[in-house]
Amino acid sequence: MLPVLLLPLSAFAGRPFQVEDLHRLFRTSDAQLSPDGQWVAFTVARSDLAKNKMVPNLWLVPASGGAPRQITFGEKGSNVRPRWSADSRSIYFLSSRVEDTAQIFKLSLAGGEASQVSHSPVGIDLFVVSPNGQMIAFTASVYPEAADLAASKKIGKERDENPVKARTLTDVPFRRWDTWNDGKRIHLFVMPVQGGDAKDLTPGDLDSPIWTEDGSEQVAFSPGDSQELCFSRYSENEAFVGNSDLFTIPVTGGQTKQITTNRGGDITPLYSPDGRYIAYSSTLRTDQETDQARLFVYDRRSGQRRNLTESLDRPVQSALWAADGKSLVITIEDQANSAILRVNPDSGETVRLHQGGTIQDAQLSTDGSFLIFTQSDLAHPTELFRLNLSQGAKPTQLTHLNAEVLNDVEFGAFRSFTFSGWNQESVQCFEVRPPGFDPGRKYPLVLLMHGGPENSWGNLFHYRWNAQLFAAAGYVAILPNFHGSSGFGLKFMDSIKGQWGGAPYDDQMKAVDEALRWPYIDRTRLVAAGASYGGYMANWVAGHTDRFRTIINHDGLLDVLTALYASDFAGGIDPEFKGAAWTNIQSLIDQSPITYAKNFKTPMLLIHGEKDYRVDPSGGLATFTLLQGMHIPSKLLYFPYENHWVLHPANSVLWYHTVLGWIDHWTKPDQADYEDLKRKAR
Repeated sequence: MLPVLLLPLSAFAGRPFQVEDLHRLFRTSDAQLSPDGQWVAFTVARSDLAKNKMVPNLWLVPASGGAPRQITFGEKGSNVRPRWSADSRSIYFLSSRVEDTAQIFKLSLAGGEASQVSHSPVGIDLFVVSPNGQMIAFTASVYPEAADLAASKKIGKERDENPVKARTLTDVPFRRWDTWNDGKRIHLFVMPVQGGDAKDLTPGDLDSPIWTEDGSEQVAFSPGDSQELCFSRYSENEAFVGNSDLFTIPVTGGQTKQITTNRGGDITPLYSPDGRYIAYSSTLRTDQETDQARLFVYDRRSGQRRNLTESLDRPVQSALWAADGKSLVITIEDQANSAILRVNPDSGETVRLHQGGTIQDAQLSTDGSFLIFTQSDLAHPTELFRLNLSQGAKPTQLTHLNAEVLNDVEFGAFRSFTFSGWNQESVQCFEVRPPGFDPGRKYPLVLLMHGGPENSWGNLFHYRWNAQLFAAAGYVAILPNFHGSSGFGLKFMDSIKGQWGGAPYDDQMKAVDEALRWPYIDRTRLVAAGASYGGYMANWVAGHTDRFRTIINHDGLLDVLTALYASDFAGGIDPEFKGAAWTNIQSLIDQSPITYAKNFKTPMLLIHGEKDYRVDPSGGLATFTLLQGMHIPSKLLYFPYENHWVLHPANSVLWYHTVLGWIDHWTKPDQADYEDLKRKAR
């Protein structure tokens, strides 16, 4: 990859991007193209700082271009997940406008108020409208011992009103992400499209379909008469073995049929238009070991399954069928960017249609003539685009929702470059420069360390770790995609097995070394910051170097041995670390930052959310106590109602101001004053 400087906006002397600007932006997501190809419905979320919440509503824009317009106006609750009726005349969506419980509503394009379709006693999680327009399938979390939805609500009410608050655990996982399971299971229901009683198709003490971290749809109707549903279900304990398979069931209920037997994760089923195939995403490894998703197709006639994308060596992020069934359109993660490809379901041959930035919500018109999708990059918030699939066509931007908010803002220029990392192998990295960059000045450097670790810094306008805000504060930011990062091939991802603190640390220190060759970097003012695995790396850095003025540690792991088993996601420990607590405990001790705590010297800001069940908050509390005991300058910012992320708008503002303020405090003084500050803080 050649280093290329990308100028995000035409040069002008605008003002730097501010934290408050981030919460003035329109956040676009979940774009849905109408079946007739005339309209795109999408969700736009805005920050309400006074009420400390995000307010999502539905918008509509002509697919051929034109002025977008807001079509729901809820100031409380949420209006999300627009889905079109088969005739393109109405939009179904989820809204919590009534009793703060998510229900399905229907809004006609002809005008008028939305009508409530579902009246479920229990809130609805996701829904799918049948292709024949006669039914709606939805999922809800219910108590498996309950006879129906009303009985499940009654059980929940009795538990809430019981003065005795206790949990008895007999199985794992007992928590997911930020919620206790409390004995509930995800079940699949079907109801008439006009409303009415809902039938539970998957009763019993199993999640059917499965819970996914990204909220992806795990249910699909067969085409034509819509008489069958396909869904995902775990075949073994999800906490330790990521073995989910696909099952089908008649919409009238009855016996399920298992159609995949792979011991990895088979998810997101999608029927071909003629009903012959079911496409799905699959990982091939057991025991929750990290992997990258492939696109498979299952032949309903022969029962055969084919892997279409193994040769790509890139994770598949989404897939959809062309209306003629002769191809699929997929998005993949590719070297910190996204790409849209057309795939031949017979041969697996691919054609690249578009690439660049971070692409989501790709939708193909029924006649196959154009795509719509959302896209962002490090200097552009998400907007909606159209790509006509004629030769040489370039995307046309359909929305400019943030143009007014950003009309006087100058973003920093960014570029992608490579350097020689661990084992002398090439590593990709982004650099984001301050707005109004002057090559004759000296700038402090901030190293941003991503989570995962099998994740990546994408070419993305990030709301929780926005590199432009660090650049606007006067820092050059670097974002290395170290060994272990996704989107660079499975071998690159697997290279960190057994050495979480090895190759990634080496890469990130070499990224800093590379930046120190640039004449505009102040070698004496360096900062490291990261979250999740990036927080693990923050602790690892603290135990292995004192080259940084300060470190930011958000939701970081200190003691791997205890943190992994306290997590909601305990699978894959043995292959990830080449040992588990009951097989090779030393492998976990060697890779735990706490093992090297005697070397800690650097001032550190810690942040943790109390509802973080991925990295238990005890890790943040322990790190703070350790630092205080060692008399190392430290501060803990603790959010009682946040999970692994900081999602409430006012909390996000506090997060950014606290982080940037802490960095400035330790970075701006000259070296002598910095050392004096450390002495006084002890």
